[in-house]
Amino acid sequence: MKNFLFVLLLFAVTDAFCQKTKVEEDARNKAVAVAKNGGRLSAIKNTAQRYMPQFLDSLKKNGNDHEGYSFILKSEFVEGDKHEHMWSQVLGFSNGVFKVIFIDSPLELTNIKMGDKVDVKQTDVEDWAINNIRTKKITGDFSDKYLNIKQ
Repeated sequence: MKNFLFVLLLFAVTDAFCQKTKVEEDARNKAVAVAKNGGRLSAIKNTAQRYMPQFLDSLKKNGNDHEGYSFILKSEFVEGDKHEHMWSQVLGFSNGVFKVIFIDSPLELTNIKMGDKVDVKQTDVEDWAINNIRTKKITGDFSDKYLNIKQ
């Protein structure tokens, strides 16, 4: 799995971050099946939530700098008894809810597709990443280490 490359590709799609809804096809994540054991995934979510103030501070400070920063988050999407944990690009945040554009590729879900606008509660965020495009520094992306271990 090239999860790191996926994150870099996601950040390259800054047009979706702007007030536009266009999402480039080459930004698709190659979804990864993970064990249903929630231990590690819960730990990743707990870490993401613990550092959420850092994400929100950066979003507030740099969220309008579309050429310099990109913000994405991972959350769970559900259809019947099927659950997938996928990435969306942040458009805005208000009253504990992120406005996002879905930028991932579901394995089994059919009720969501790339480019859909959705709302994600702050408490439902399982991971997040900030790309400083100028310095090429990525902050967050706590699940990257776990997914790279699974290769």
